[in-house]
Amino acid sequence: MSEALIANQILLAVFPPGEDRTSLDNILDHSGWQLQFACTLEETQTALRAFPFTVILSEGRLSDGHCWKDILHTLHNMSNPPALIVADRLADEALWVEVLNLGGYDVLTKLFNAREVLHAMTTACHFSADQRQRAATLRKPPKSAESESVSGLRKRAASSGL
Repeated sequence: MSEALIANQILLAVFPPGEDRTSLDNILDHSGWQLQFACTLEETQTALRAFPFTVILSEGRLSDGHCWKDILHTLHNMSNPPALIVADRLADEALWVEVLNLGGYDVLTKLFNAREVLHAMTTACHFSADQRQRAATLRKPPKSAESESVSGLRKRAASSGL
């Protein structure tokens, strides 16, 4: 995936209004990423139905009492889910291992570092594109099935006396 294509991806940031949103706005302002925000799990689920997000960057704990695991559970029910990156002030190795083991993509420490955010978004975007391509390849029938026609099946059935 080229850098130009990465720049046109849609990112959902799940954070309450405040410092984190302002920081992300500033970091991604000239990146070409389309940035949308949600606060709650319900808003996140609504946004996921409306837009083809490539990456979700979420607060560890949401303002409605849910957490990143609830978002991840929602993503597991999608055919082509976006990559989930969790952000937390107390991000440590234990959180990173838990996120990865449960199917998340990465963990970022808050206060945000612009270079780390942009790197995580770019690599997550590549990851999502690879996952979608693999899923599309798995859904395609094998070449032998593509060349098998209905009329070819009827001819063999007729010649065999069926």
